[in-house]
Amino acid sequence: MEKSSNYNSGVKAMSNLTKIFVILLIGATLFAIKIDYGGNITIRLNEPSSFSPSISNYSGLIFSSLIYENFFYLNNNGDITTHIFRDYKYDKSIKTLSLKLKENLSFSNGKPIDIKNVKNSLNSFLNQDLLSSKKMRKIIKKIGIDKDILYVELLYNNPDILTLMTVPELILLSEKYQVFSGIFYPEEWVKGKYLILKPNKFYPGGRSYIEYIRVSFSGDFSPDIFLAKPGAFSGYNYNEFKSGIYENIYICFPEEKIGQNSKIAFYTLLRQYYKSVGLTELNSLTSDEESPISINIRKLSNRRMRSILRYSKIELYMISSLKGDDENFKEFLRKKGLEIDTIYVSGSNLQNLLDNNPIKYLLVQKLFKKKTLLEEKISKIVREMSFKRFNEKYLKLINELDEVKFLNNEELLIDQISKIVNKIVNDGFIYPIAQKRYSIFINNKIVGVEMDYYGRPLLQKARLSK
Repeated sequence: MEKSSNYNSGVKAMSNLTKIFVILLIGATLFAIKIDYGGNITIRLNEPSSFSPSISNYSGLIFSSLIYENFFYLNNNGDITTHIFRDYKYDKSIKTLSLKLKENLSFSNGKPIDIKNVKNSLNSFLNQDLLSSKKMRKIIKKIGIDKDILYVELLYNNPDILTLMTVPELILLSEKYQVFSGIFYPEEWVKGKYLILKPNKFYPGGRSYIEYIRVSFSGDFSPDIFLAKPGAFSGYNYNEFKSGIYENIYICFPEEKIGQNSKIAFYTLLRQYYKSVGLTELNSLTSDEESPISINIRKLSNRRMRSILRYSKIELYMISSLKGDDENFKEFLRKKGLEIDTIYVSGSNLQNLLDNNPIKYLLVQKLFKKKTLLEEKISKIVREMSFKRFNEKYLKLINELDEVKFLNNEELLIDQISKIVNKIVNDGFIYPIAQKRYSIFINNKIVGVEMDYYGRPLLQKARLSK
């Protein structure tokens, strides 16, 4: 009996040790994978004019990605991911893409996300005057829903439909203003200074590890994430991510009744201004190194320019993403002894404004991915600046460009591109002004940031290193 008692005591002791070991092992494992929440980061961007999605400049592209969720993400290695669909597949036999919504999703205000929100968001995207919208619109036959599944039926077989849906402009929208689907939502906005973004606890991709983001609009302290010229901060405590992005600024003349001298005088003025603020002069419609032809537009002397513009009473309409330059531009005009009224318009309202108002001078900004094919960039310029006058004259040339693309003949393709560029410039419809190029600089204390194909920093896994 004594031996049995000792044996049972030994078994019990071993059992207790085993339990303790398992508990310690689980604790060690949990500790090993635990990621600390908390801390804040500062991002320096241009101040947005509103919370409406904006992708006409790089700063707006990044800001929109913080507060709105995309249907899909395209990684640099070609992988496609999503936070809002639990299943998606393209069936080529019936030319249909089916998107099955995840369960229990909500917007930033806690309102449930349903399949009707997805359908309405897709329709909103398709109705925009963007090349990406028009490309998708041309191949979609019908959009339908059944319970929690969205069906997109195509006119013809196109397995690339999923890749087309990764574009940054295709985002999940709520019907209510100032309700957001992204990883953060705006909580406090001090105009001209900063904006505070708090984590969206309902975010489909999981709560942010960061406690809050301060979006700064001023340069009075060092931010953790900011945009600058490539190589500008080499050797500092920042990791540089090459965005592969550039922005172009163009002056457009939507109305035909403008004298050539007035156009050239205004073009000369804008070239001088953007050169004075450090931007690169642009001598092509896309980028100088890839263009088959260089655009040479004559410039006027300062005296001649001022004499033409001094009494012109010009109203310059500008896309709202250029508003950050307003004070500098007014000071530049004052030194030149010129008065020009500047009127800022949102990209979403631009086409309606042009259809109903005689706008003579329009300054626009376009964002390009360097990897995008040259012919796609030219199509983007034409189709996204498809004002009434432009549509009539250039539709045939663009359709011919679309046909030439499939012939696999580089010589014919370059010839067609050259024709379009020459016609645009010779007609005096669009003049290229300046170009901005960017890298993203991220403080090396921040880890887990990923860059997507479109040059956006994805902060879903971003955290502060200990």
